[in-house]
Amino acid sequence: MGFLICQGVNAPDADKLSSGYKTEGSSINGIISADLMGKLAEGFIDLVDDPVFFLLELAREDSDGYDIYYLDNCTKEVAHAIMERYGELLIQDGLSRFGFGSNSSEEELYFMDYQEFMIYTQKTKAAEKLLGGLGIQKTAKPDSMWEHFSEAAPGSLSSVEVEGETVYDIPDALEEAGMYRYEEE
Repeated sequence: MGFLICQGVNAPDADKLSSGYKTEGSSINGIISADLMGKLAEGFIDLVDDPVFFLLELAREDSDGYDIYYLDNCTKEVAHAIMERYGELLIQDGLSRFGFGSNSSEEELYFMDYQEFMIYTQKTKAAEKLLGGLGIQKTAKPDSMWEHFSEAAPGSLSSVEVEGETVYDIPDALEEAGMYRYEEE
């Protein structure tokens, strides 16, 4: 199967892309097909040390900035439940960014704009094994949608609705579980 674009992502030449990553020290950076994002998140949750956090960045409507939300100190079961409940919405939405990490070891998986991802971990061999198991190849220079943009064919990101919900509904839905908006001091 080819490279699948998220519903909220519009990019030229998507058929020329392939999932791939590069490793530099404790950082792994790459691009990922939409159909692999959930599997990577689930595998990463299993890889990191408890407790786990969930991170959600939502684009502000009134500016170029983002509101950042956290749900800290979760069990892995709670993190998996978040993916079960909201995974499709998180994956398909183009404007939001999200990730999971460990509150105890500073490890983190972060899904960014245009289906790029970043992993920070001391367990690079285990993370590379996870990526390889998903068919994501290590390469000297992973593809990037940014390289295909031009004035005539720009990319764009948009918010989507899945089963009547948007990513903007998630913070309120998880507030009772402890999700909070990060406030800069």
